[in-house]
Amino acid sequence: MENNTFNVAVLGAGNIGSAVVARLIDLDKGIVGLNVKKILVRDTKKARDFSKDLLTDNFDEILNDDSIDLVIEVLGGIDPGKEYIDALLKKGKAVITANKDIIADAGCDLIQTAKDNNACLYFEAAVAAGIPVLKPLIESLRGEELTKVLGIINGTSNYMLTSMEEGSSYEEALSTAQELGYAEPDPTNDVEGIDAKYKAVILSLLCFGVSPSSDELFTDGISGITKEDFEWAARLGKTIKLVAQIDNKNGFNARVHPVLINNKHPLAAIRGALNAVVVEGDNINQLVFSGPGAGSEPTASAIIGDVLSACHQLSSEQTNWYPLREFEGEMKSFEDVESSMFIRLSVNDEPGVLAKISGTFGENNVSIESVIQEGRGDKAELVLVTHEAPEKDIKNSIDQISALDSVTTVTSTLRVYV
Repeated sequence: MENNTFNVAVLGAGNIGSAVVARLIDLDKGIVGLNVKKILVRDTKKARDFSKDLLTDNFDEILNDDSIDLVIEVLGGIDPGKEYIDALLKKGKAVITANKDIIADAGCDLIQTAKDNNACLYFEAAVAAGIPVLKPLIESLRGEELTKVLGIINGTSNYMLTSMEEGSSYEEALSTAQELGYAEPDPTNDVEGIDAKYKAVILSLLCFGVSPSSDELFTDGISGITKEDFEWAARLGKTIKLVAQIDNKNGFNARVHPVLINNKHPLAAIRGALNAVVVEGDNINQLVFSGPGAGSEPTASAIIGDVLSACHQLSSEQTNWYPLREFEGEMKSFEDVESSMFIRLSVNDEPGVLAKISGTFGENNVSIESVIQEGRGDKAELVLVTHEAPEKDIKNSIDQISALDSVTTVTSTLRVYV
């Protein structure tokens, strides 16, 4: 570091990496002096939009170059990025990553490594791309006791659900998302909630001091949602969103699943590829962070913000981390979480059906809030919304109802955000 100019290396030059390099090169020198010194790539001969003199395929050239002050990791996946970040932090270099997989897998350990080596670790872009939400959680809200965090934190699934609300089928929404580059050829991580799960782990660590395992964090995706579900949601004054919900009141639990949510709730207005995070606490009531949650440019924007923070922090030769929150509560298993459930059934249109179904719920201590029945000849569609009850009791009820002779199909089940 000389004359307040900071030397930067970038690991990866895909869509995000290339966008970051372009932003670094064009950044106003009046803000901070930056010099891109090395870019790690697999193939140094591939044509790119920047000088080949910057390229290397040898990570050690970056690790062992004492003139490099900070490194940006945008490789994707866990390996070898996790090993690279750990080695860089131990060298005292500042590291910025957009890699949710790595932070979900080893965030607590990497933060400790940064603290042990007076190094800086930033990952604003790992959760909600262009939305500056992690820094407020780490710094501005560190003194607040938070009670709940809700998030629409996967742009692909939110884009698809918006399309379905506007009349597309699931297949049509997915095809369009893939054409626009929102969804990968294999969309599993997005549509099955896995991407959102990784981000929920990160939020859990920062907001409550807990890193739930994959087994502890219930995850369900949107592949079972239909246009008919949206039609029913509209009739109930609601819409459907894939939400990461993290509660720390009367026990900690984190989960990701679709919910029916009231149209007046802030998350109901988040449409297309936008993301949002809602933070609640006794002293702050409710804070809402929203904006573009996907794409190379919003992600690059968050990375540049972290670069500026890192440059400022490097002058102090101290880590950027406060002590992480210490978890003092109790873990709550998902089966003990209380949920309200929307249940759509196809049943025989005959006397006593509703009584049998209501009786089954009652035997499991689940009460019914509302019922709508619509006949279709010999068959009828029955829509129930339950009051809040433990997940295990609701599941038992649905399993038993499915076995009734009078029930043809349990068409859909969706949790209702209360």
